[in-house]
Amino acid sequence: MKVIDISGSIYTGMWSYADYYPDFKLSSVEFEYGGEKYSVDVFEGMHAQTGSYIESPEVFATSGKGGGLNDVVPVEKLFMIDAYVLQIPHEGLPTRDGKPYISLENIKKAEREPIPEGAAILIGTGYGQNWEKEDYVAKSWYFKKEALYYLIDKKPFLVGGDSPVWENEVHPEGAFERFYQSGILLLAPCINLEEVSSFKVKLTALPLRILDAGVCPVRAIIVEE
Repeated sequence: MKVIDISGSIYTGMWSYADYYPDFKLSSVEFEYGGEKYSVDVFEGMHAQTGSYIESPEVFATSGKGGGLNDVVPVEKLFMIDAYVLQIPHEGLPTRDGKPYISLENIKKAEREPIPEGAAILIGTGYGQNWEKEDYVAKSWYFKKEALYYLIDKKPFLVGGDSPVWENEVHPEGAFERFYQSGILLLAPCINLEEVSSFKVKLTALPLRILDAGVCPVRAIIVEE
């Protein structure tokens, strides 16, 4: 059995999606209790999309208004679930506007066998190796509309990948309206997916138990027999 951690590290000075997000900083608070001195870590600037996270489209728009990811998706539905890993090498991806993208042809070529409804689908390109680079977000790959539609039509429980941005900001594909309406969970960005050799694996992705949140940081692992 092989266990692969596919969640990226969180650290001071790490990448961020945009300026409107606070920067993550690991600090500490010092205090005395019972005659002893203690130091406890403080996670400053941590938000729902810090590091790897799970997003629930079903509750994303109403996050904080009652209900949340942990209410909609019981923990047992995210423990050792069937997942299929599509390996699509990053260096061979086509580009547009200076950004690589996943095409429908890429996905069909990576499918080793039919993927059943209700499973998780993970796209691994090796891009997660760039996690600590300054241009990690700017140079990430995105989905062409027909490629994401193809995945949606398979009616998966979850779609994940090793890119932090799935849309082309210069010429948007416009596929996410349908994705959000589908209720499919989103897991991103991942790392180490290129280390998976099997097509079918088991995925565990557990979000922090934060009440009413529609998006949560997650620790995700793959178990490969």
